[in-house]
Amino acid sequence: MLDLLEQPEAPPAGSPRDHDALFYDILAGGAKTRLLEAFLDLQVPEILGSRGEMTARDFCRQLAVHPHRGWKFLHLLATVGLLEQAAGDHGEDDAVFRLSPAAKYHFGEDGRQGYYYRDLVNFWRNVAVLPIVEVLRGMPLPNAVRWPPPGLNEAEHLETWMRVTAEGAVATVLNSGALAEGSRLLDVGGGDGTIGCALAQHYPGLKVTVFNLPASAYLARRTISEKGCGDRVQVHEGDFLQDEFPAGYDRVLFSRVLCDWTPAVCRMLFEKSRRALGPGGRLVINEALVDGNLDYTVSWEFRYLFYDTFGRCLFKPLHVYRELLNDAGFEIVNYTPMPPAVFYSVIEAVPK
Repeated sequence: MLDLLEQPEAPPAGSPRDHDALFYDILAGGAKTRLLEAFLDLQVPEILGSRGEMTARDFCRQLAVHPHRGWKFLHLLATVGLLEQAAGDHGEDDAVFRLSPAAKYHFGEDGRQGYYYRDLVNFWRNVAVLPIVEVLRGMPLPNAVRWPPPGLNEAEHLETWMRVTAEGAVATVLNSGALAEGSRLLDVGGGDGTIGCALAQHYPGLKVTVFNLPASAYLARRTISEKGCGDRVQVHEGDFLQDEFPAGYDRVLFSRVLCDWTPAVCRMLFEKSRRALGPGGRLVINEALVDGNLDYTVSWEFRYLFYDTFGRCLFKPLHVYRELLNDAGFEIVNYTPMPPAVFYSVIEAVPK
């Protein structure tokens, strides 16, 4: 008897079907992005988060969308995993749609969460509408990101991003054990102090200095006060592109900083770190590497095409960090690959 559940085999490499499948994989990425934009623009998460589920007929009526196009849109959202569909295999209007586990994971059970993911889509939209060929030929950029952030509002937007995604970064550092023996930590580019406070709370014997630009330093002082960490977390204002680091630390941490900077800048920061470390000190790097993170790095590097203040070779593979550290007088003594839950890996290096 024919097994109707048998799955088709993958196409042989180099076959016509393999050729087409590879190209459609690229095209489907663009289609998924446009579907996600409309999913948020139409407030589908919020509507289904409050209603639980809806028929295609009711959904199209409530949102005043074309019933035929709206049905196909909902079905596509289910196909890419943003919705779950019940019935409707023959295109019936009473097909039922609800938020998928993946949609709830990103936007909450009520469909109203996910600030970081919503902002990512907004940033993507801002650059994706620009004519990329003209951009590559030097077209002035209407919303070019400037560094350093030109004001407190821009700094607060940046640091909000870093704060709402800090949990994974903290978990990665703790999992590595890189700070377990430390007593004085310099957190370079340490955002609004969220990570520094979390590390101080986890390690009672650890004192933390957050090194950052004045606007972010202001936000860090506010966070430190709100979390009651002022006895063990302090702030040092400075521009790491221009200023030396304060000295005498046994740990210097870069957490989600180096992927925004060229190899030459990273080497310079490593040289400053070596001068900031006391005897027996250790440099700790918590970063998303290119290795194992292709979609993540392609998504971010595409955006960086439109931001001239960001340089080349921003997301880097492990072997480039090894070379840069060696050039700056360090050797890697421990490497903790990224765990399943987050993008970040931890590199520990000591002066040679």
